[in-house]
Amino acid sequence: MNNIIVSNIIEQDKITINFDPQDGTLSFPSVDLTTNGDIDLNPLILKLTALLELDTKLEIRYVDSLSLLSQDSKIKLIKETLDDIFDSFNSNILKEDETIIEDEDF
Repeated sequence: MNNIIVSNIIEQDKITINFDPQDGTLSFPSVDLTTNGDIDLNPLILKLTALLELDTKLEIRYVDSLSLLSQDSKIKLIKETLDDIFDSFNSNILKEDETIIEDEDF
């Protein structure tokens, strides 16, 4: 099974999240999270909900050319939140895979 590579490009005022499936299909539209003020994670959650149907794990990457993760505590907190969301997504994919395997054993 091919993973979907999720690239989180960290910029001064936003994080752009790109989804690149590794199965030869076209990339999905990116999601931009503005880091000024409150962070609206709803577009990301909606995208991940749609991706659940593909039953494919996410491979997470961060691109931080400005080294904002080491300098900006808010960006660091956003990264930790994104990691939790992506880990939760992958654990749901694993649970579905385990259920399928258990069902096949009978």
